[in-house]
Amino acid sequence: MFSNNPQSFMNGFLSGMRNSIITVSLGIAIYGFSRSFKKKSSRTTMKRLSVLMYFFSFMVILNTTLLLRNYLSSLTENEKNKMPKYIVIKQWKRYEYLGWLFTVITFLFISLGLGGDIINIFKMLI
Repeated sequence: MFSNNPQSFMNGFLSGMRNSIITVSLGIAIYGFSRSFKKKSSRTTMKRLSVLMYFFSFMVILNTTLLLRNYLSSLTENEKNKMPKYIVIKQWKRYEYLGWLFTVITFLFISLGLGGDIINIFKMLI
């Protein structure tokens, strides 16, 4: 199952993390930019757009982390032994943990972005 070039797989994982970080940053910028609008509808639209960016980032980092997890769990001991010496699979697990941490952080951004809408829904129900 292992790739002929495992480093290219890791580069793809790091690229996915980078893209996710950039997308969250874009969402934060959009959310901050929404405060400059005077019309409430424009502010709401921009805030919802920022939540969309958070959700997209969440899906990218979740998919990327799951791909790394699948890759690492599918390697056999024989395949691990055939890998180049500079590839240390045990250290790659740290990247998976970082991916899960960033997934949680991104989920928190989604929750915070939707917090006002969720509160409004509860107010309407009560």
